[in-house]
Amino acid sequence: MGTVDGPYLLVLFIGAVIVVVDGQLIFRNSPAYLDEVYQDPGRARQVSGMVAVLFHLVMLGLVALIASIGWDGYPTPQGMVARVGVLLLLTAVGHAATIGILSRLREQQLSTEIAESQIAVTKRRDVPDEPPREESERPYEAAQGAVTGPPPEDPASDPTMRTPRVAGRGRWTARRAR
Repeated sequence: MGTVDGPYLLVLFIGAVIVVVDGQLIFRNSPAYLDEVYQDPGRARQVSGMVAVLFHLVMLGLVALIASIGWDGYPTPQGMVARVGVLLLLTAVGHAATIGILSRLREQQLSTEIAESQIAVTKRRDVPDEPPREESERPYEAAQGAVTGPPPEDPASDPTMRTPRVAGRGRWTARRAR
């Protein structure tokens, strides 16, 4: 071990502890944040676990870089404190980015649920609750004056049953019911 190994390992250890503590806070608290939008608590834990692992990997990589870059000679206590300060600032930025990722995932899931509920409402409007009655099976024909239901006793007296026999003669005859 050289003269630089002690401070290097101390900064590496302090940075790793900071990252692990903050990562565990994210890992333990983010499922509660995501439970509101994910119906399955297991799914919320999985998503928050993946985000926490991403946080740990990125931040531990930054800790390793900060601990190893730029040790010229024997580091002073001020240099070590400055590195720990940089680690704390980068951990705060990483924490904020992680919260942003969790918020984006939450909003995306919420908008997906809203869209699915709107689709379900639209489908419910398109599908009638009860089968159509015999009279309304052909509503377009009823609106045009077509006959629905049983034929009347006297077809000649029903105005919807009369049609011109020949165009231009003006005579009306009874039309057969369908």
